[in-house]
Amino acid sequence: MKKTLLSAIAMLATSGAVMAQNGVTEVPDAEGHQYMCTVLSPNGRYLGGSNGDQMGGFIYDTQSKKVVDYSTPDVDTDLQLKSINDEGVAVGWNGPAAIFKFATADYTTYGVDGQYLFMGISPDGKLIAGARYDNEDSPAGQPCLFKDGKPVDLPQPSNKFLGANSDGATALSVSNDSIISGYWVDDMGTRPALLWAPGREADTYMAYPFSRPYFAVNTESTKSYAVFSCDQTVMSPNGKYIVVNFEKYTGEWESSLGVARYNTANDSLEIFTCNPEDEMFAEVGTDIMGCAVSDEGTIVGIYGGMYGPRCGFMWKKGDDKIKSLAAEFPKATLLADYDAGGFNTPAGISADGRYIAGFAYKEGETEDDGGYVSWVFDTQYDDASGVESAPAADAKKVVARFTADGKRLKADAKARGFNMMLMKNGKTIKSFNK
Repeated sequence: MKKTLLSAIAMLATSGAVMAQNGVTEVPDAEGHQYMCTVLSPNGRYLGGSNGDQMGGFIYDTQSKKVVDYSTPDVDTDLQLKSINDEGVAVGWNGPAAIFKFATADYTTYGVDGQYLFMGISPDGKLIAGARYDNEDSPAGQPCLFKDGKPVDLPQPSNKFLGANSDGATALSVSNDSIISGYWVDDMGTRPALLWAPGREADTYMAYPFSRPYFAVNTESTKSYAVFSCDQTVMSPNGKYIVVNFEKYTGEWESSLGVARYNTANDSLEIFTCNPEDEMFAEVGTDIMGCAVSDEGTIVGIYGGMYGPRCGFMWKKGDDKIKSLAAEFPKATLLADYDAGGFNTPAGISADGRYIAGFAYKEGETEDDGGYVSWVFDTQYDDASGVESAPAADAKKVVARFTADGKRLKADAKARGFNMMLMKNGKTIKSFNK
């Protein structure tokens, strides 16, 4: 039987690449490590996270389709990847604070266990945000910006200015331009949002607790929000937007969780809290947590229950409410399957908003076959044609070309009419030449 054009291309592509299913690609996991992606590089190329079955970590390169695994020194060591840059360099800890490099498949630790905290790395890899705990005068944590492995202390706002007692602070994320987000710890143990802006002089910064107008230091406060924290969220790669997760006090020691988008450029805030009567939340729950934000302000995260069931959402800049990721992209049917598994977690979005990555529990044919998978979704997948679009940079990487009747041409040859091209990265694109 004569092969069709699409089947011929599929055979070529699958021989050297992991194929996407309607734009969704799962991280290959032949050994059953159950990868859980928690970070995505700003350019959308690298995913990182935990290696569930070995209590380790991993980094995956979407171009080479290669996975690098990282193990812990012993069973009692905690390994976490908290942020990853455009070159596949991640920061976190493996016992002590650590830098993980995909290119060399190794990691380097700094200080001793508990001395430093690495939380965020700039897209270009020149800056690391975090804290240090090696000063007896600041046992609760001194926020730092690390340059070449050396900490530069960041200022903390005074108790008088905050209106509450501060018990230390931590920097969470940093842009190439040294805009830094983080939090300070109040005497109730909550973590109100904090921003550092670079000063006129080198290595000088101004601390700005932008959550101050919304944060209430106790439940008797007349302010709308009892807790306004961002200890699990990050800033957009360009430093313009910050995801803030907050807890709104509703009375009788009850509260609801919502998400907000803060604009560092104009000091504005957009808040979303769900309507419990909305059908979207009826079966899974009303808790919301934002996990990442693009340079244009698109937020991705989870809604439902923090401990399940949870589903993925997208909140675009300009929209008045969040939308289910599966509903926004209905032909990417794996997204709905992940939601059905009860633990779908979109954890990262690329700077341009094109790629979204995360992890989910994927149900198997039997109860014993299920497990966690990491996935990355290309939002520019062409649903109409069943063929993925490709960025302009891939146009020079054509490895095979076909005419409408399935005839194979030289990669650099162009035939009149319909052309289907197989790219070096395993994707296919189409064109029409006059």
